[in-house]
Amino acid sequence: MNHTHILIVAGAVVLGVAGFSTAAPTQSEVGVRVFQFRPGQLEVKAGTTVTWTNQDDITHTVTSGTPDQREGRFDRRLDGKGATTTVQFKDPGVYPYFCDKHPSMRGEIRVN
Repeated sequence: MNHTHILIVAGAVVLGVAGFSTAAPTQSEVGVRVFQFRPGQLEVKAGTTVTWTNQDDITHTVTSGTPDQREGRFDRRLDGKGATTTVQFKDPGVYPYFCDKHPSMRGEIRVN
């Protein structure tokens, strides 16, 4: 009987851990420093909220699309050092973005 009891407890622990990991909220961060998004490419799961933090003294933006083809999904300002903005990515896909003030600054979010 003790052996059976241990297996049931072990099974309950495994189920509890699996349930916990799927229920945990998902967040990820991108730094904006020296005219670069760091990391430049980020892979996240659907439902993830990404936060950008400006570490430069000047204003940057986080604008969806590319300078030649804006997507209109998001366009957020980062007014100086310490400014933050967030975007939640609910749907799988590839989301390129750039800084409207400095078009050579580009990044990409890949959502699974």
